[in-house]
Amino acid sequence: MQPGRSALLWKAAVLAPLILAWRATAAAQDFAGREKLREHGEQEFRKDVIKVTNGVYVAVGYSMANVALIVGDGGTIVVDTTSTLGDAQAVRAEFAKISTAPVRAIIYTHSHPDHTGGATVFAGTDRPEIYSHQLFVDRVPDIGRAGRDGGDQFGSTLPDALYINGGTGTEFGRPAGPAAMKIGPLPPTATFGGDRLSLTIAGVRMDLVHTPGETNDGLSVWLPEQRVLLTGDLFLKAFPNLYAIRGAAPRPVQQWLASLTTLIALGAEHVVPGHTRPVSGEANVRAALTAYRDGIRSVFDQTLEGMMRGERPDELVAHVRLPPQLASSPYLQEYYGTVEWSVRAIYSAQLGWFDGNATRLFPLAEKDRAQKIVALAGGVAPTLSSARDALVNKDFRWAAELTDFVLAVEAANVDAKRLKAQALTELGERQTSANARNYYLSVAQYLLRDLAPR
Repeated sequence: MQPGRSALLWKAAVLAPLILAWRATAAAQDFAGREKLREHGEQEFRKDVIKVTNGVYVAVGYSMANVALIVGDGGTIVVDTTSTLGDAQAVRAEFAKISTAPVRAIIYTHSHPDHTGGATVFAGTDRPEIYSHQLFVDRVPDIGRAGRDGGDQFGSTLPDALYINGGTGTEFGRPAGPAAMKIGPLPPTATFGGDRLSLTIAGVRMDLVHTPGETNDGLSVWLPEQRVLLTGDLFLKAFPNLYAIRGAAPRPVQQWLASLTTLIALGAEHVVPGHTRPVSGEANVRAALTAYRDGIRSVFDQTLEGMMRGERPDELVAHVRLPPQLASSPYLQEYYGTVEWSVRAIYSAQLGWFDGNATRLFPLAEKDRAQKIVALAGGVAPTLSSARDALVNKDFRWAAELTDFVLAVEAANVDAKRLKAQALTELGERQTSANARNYYLSVAQYLLRDLAPR
């Protein structure tokens, strides 16, 4: 044996497990966001009918949105109705184990179809009143109006192996696409146009409180005797969608903040979100709602302060962050919306599309810009080679951008489609936000769908 070879073999034997352990750790860090999202789903969306307090129950994990049952004297009230008829039938069967009294009222917290899609099932032959805010009727629901399929945000077409959850609900199956959610809604039969409507239904006192935020027609249900607050989508255990990537106008942040302040003042003992599990204990509820409000306010205020300094969106997103005490809150983790999307939406809502850079007043068309950049790179082949290098170096966003330049020049380029799909898949698998994950992976699947297998 050559001198020193035994020492080299010993080092290899010692170092090999360490290298493998380091690689495993690095891989775990790469996909930490995905695993965090998975754990969130396992905790928040497991199927359960939870007794919130006497006479108030909530079904979680049966659909994208929760359904609440309020048991009164000789009748029940249902708050929100799931996404689809099948989901509603499963929840109704569980509720029948609690009460078979007729449904006297259905209350919509807002017009999104994951809350209205199963109304016909819960109504049955009971002919309940169906309550909403008047804006539910006056406005056209915004889902799908911008021309992008809302299902991509929720992973509606993803294979089971790639789907984790929708960020706000169900790990047990993909949510239905928008079309499936439109089969079972019923129109409201009783609306109100002010800030609050006080009712007694089946002996249960309640206030319907107009709380615009995610939607203009949003309302919360306050049960003063039980001290239970049902918030719809105004509050979730996830950073909110101040902007929806499926395509919608930026949400009215200042109204959202005002609505949360109104709810905090009620002093609820229990809060039941439209998604995720309820929170109980007056101190816990106040802390949760306050953290949610303060997190949104912090992002809004930081963005406005940066805008006053003349900062553009790319500059703002580089430094706007939740302060540490809020960044660690379980109610502000980016499972749904993200701080970066919120900053861009706030900028757009306040100042519009133009960022102040004169070059962007009349920018080059995308194809013209791509042709010039590809030419600078030496042509299509060198650009794709750079994209492959970026993938190897885990610079996935740059890899995706490089393939976009090629596809703008050669829309049918198969290599560019494959590389882009690979880059988007790598990006998707690293996301904590379910919306980001689902959108990345859905587009990757579309790119690969029509390509011949290698």
